[in-house]
Amino acid sequence: MARAAGALAALLIVAAGCTGGPEDPVPDDASTIPEMLRALGADPVRQLARGYVPERSGDVVLVPAPGSTVAQWPGGLRSTTDPRTTHGAPWDYIARVPIILRGPGHVPAGAVPDRPVDVADIAPTIADLLAFDWEAPDARSLEEALLPDRDPPRVITLVVHDGGGWNVLERWPEAWPFQRGLAAEGTTFGNATVGSAPPITAPIHANMGTGTYPRTHGIAENTGRLPDGSLGELFFHEADPRLMEAETVADAWDVAQGNEAWVGLVGYEAWHLGMMSRGTRHPGGDRDVAVLWDHRETDDLFTNEEVYRMPEYLRGREALEERVHELDLADGAADRRWMQADLDDIFFIPATPAFVEYQTDLVLEMIEREGIGTDDVTDLLFVELKPSDNAGHLWNMESPMFEEVLRAQDRAVERIVGALDERVGPDRHVVIVSADHGQSPRPDVVEGLRIDRFRVQEALNDAFGAEVVEAVHPDDLYLRWDVLGEIGATAEDVARAAASLRFDQVAPQGTDLEALSEELAAARPFAAAIPVRRLVGLSEEEVAALGAGAFPEADLTSPPDLARLLRR
Repeated sequence: MARAAGALAALLIVAAGCTGGPEDPVPDDASTIPEMLRALGADPVRQLARGYVPERSGDVVLVPAPGSTVAQWPGGLRSTTDPRTTHGAPWDYIARVPIILRGPGHVPAGAVPDRPVDVADIAPTIADLLAFDWEAPDARSLEEALLPDRDPPRVITLVVHDGGGWNVLERWPEAWPFQRGLAAEGTTFGNATVGSAPPITAPIHANMGTGTYPRTHGIAENTGRLPDGSLGELFFHEADPRLMEAETVADAWDVAQGNEAWVGLVGYEAWHLGMMSRGTRHPGGDRDVAVLWDHRETDDLFTNEEVYRMPEYLRGREALEERVHELDLADGAADRRWMQADLDDIFFIPATPAFVEYQTDLVLEMIEREGIGTDDVTDLLFVELKPSDNAGHLWNMESPMFEEVLRAQDRAVERIVGALDERVGPDRHVVIVSADHGQSPRPDVVEGLRIDRFRVQEALNDAFGAEVVEAVHPDDLYLRWDVLGEIGATAEDVARAAASLRFDQVAPQGTDLEALSEELAAARPFAAAIPVRRLVGLSEEEVAALGAGAFPEADLTSPPDLARLLRR
């Protein structure tokens, strides 16, 4: 994945050398859309096409070159060594994730199938475990992980490490010993991806729950174009799943059982709801349990009471503070510090082991008090461990702080599996462990580039001499179609201009541009920028014909070295 910044430019079609302006916003040497599609290759383009949702997705897909990242925080990226990164690109280090199933009597031990699969296949696998006749629109069951002549388990648990893809497990191989043991006891799919792009939280969780991709389930991004034309969260701030257009396997199962199944989730924010259910928004559905965290206003537990329910006995901020106090004392000093984090600042808490322990406490209390697994109707438990994603964004996957969070989440899986083993028996429940994406390393570690999204917007609007770009996100940009019409420009023009931007035009504010080498200043940090409408009509034959692409990171079919990773 590492490459010199100058080589980033060389791998693209032509190096930069022109300056454009209102009279010539698209440089003469700008790559064409077909050239950029071929540079991306079949695997990334296929995932991008699956991820497009008309009227909700951005108008131009942005693909940073491997190792580079588009920062999203307003006023927040002010250094070329800022550790924060995003993960909107469809490269292998972000798209590859583990899928581990463990369940004695249900799942064979020690199997490592090598066929390509993705997380959408989890939903039909759950249906098969339930012996439930339910068809997933875009996926097939992970049948290699299912033993014949099995009875349905009492409980099926899906645990998702947010941002816990293979590249972080490879980076910190000693941080997940319990899950390595689960792999030995069960079946591990190493050749698995998230299935669609952008590889970010909300759409990938919906892939897991619905057995389909954003083009069908409708959750294109964490944020996108809302029905009123504004840009905002697709689950809104109220944890409302009204825009999710496909049923989940839990939706269908619960209704088929007359809502007698227990269905519930412990997560962090509304973006995780897609892997569980639509609650009362599903025809015939009831108020499934959804335990979330309000990180915008109250910094406490919350749920949408109209759609879901939250057990009243669960303790909120006060119980979290007890775990924070334990973390504070872990280094022997009561100084309200954990490594580099200020524990008096609630902003940092959800990126620490204390929050992992707190979330796990909630899960264990519900296992005990909700009667999970105590009758003949299989219950469905969903657990979303957000701290790994928060830690990755704040401190990066290269940080020892991230490693400690990963260790805490491994202990969380151990505690949850242990509680279910004790309560219902190890041969009467199945646990599935996966992730919604990997992490982007620090660009300075892999010789990539940092891109300031606000400077991207400024540079493009300056180039066209008009406000043609409404907003830039880490993986796409939204256009003002009325302005484009007025000046006679197209989405393709904007895409080609975006892909031609130089690093000195989009570098973080505060970068000493005069200190940049000529080669680095002229490097083009985007591998491609594709109008989404060009993705819609691509047939599978046309996608396959794109081939391997110009970047090694475009190969999404080569699994990690599982023999090495799993034998520790």
